[in-house]
Amino acid sequence: MEYENVKEALKDAIEIAESKEVITWDIDTNSRPATTEEVQEMIRERLYNIADLLGLSELYLENNPTRKEGLGWLHYK
Repeated sequence: MEYENVKEALKDAIEIAESKEVITWDIDTNSRPATTEEVQEMIRERLYNIADLLGLSELYLENNPTRKEGLGWLHYK
């Protein structure tokens, strides 16, 4: 999911970070608690989108030069 503005992306990231339990869905659309890694990925997606909206994609690209394509490799779960 890509956001159109920083406010919405931050709001969503804060909501995830403050949640007691994050729910995700598997292929069969069964809900289950998200793993730590899945929660990290959800927040990471939003942080990268915020960086892109601010024109600061080098913040995450410089740590991993294989991410040249920006957010294209991310998938919303």
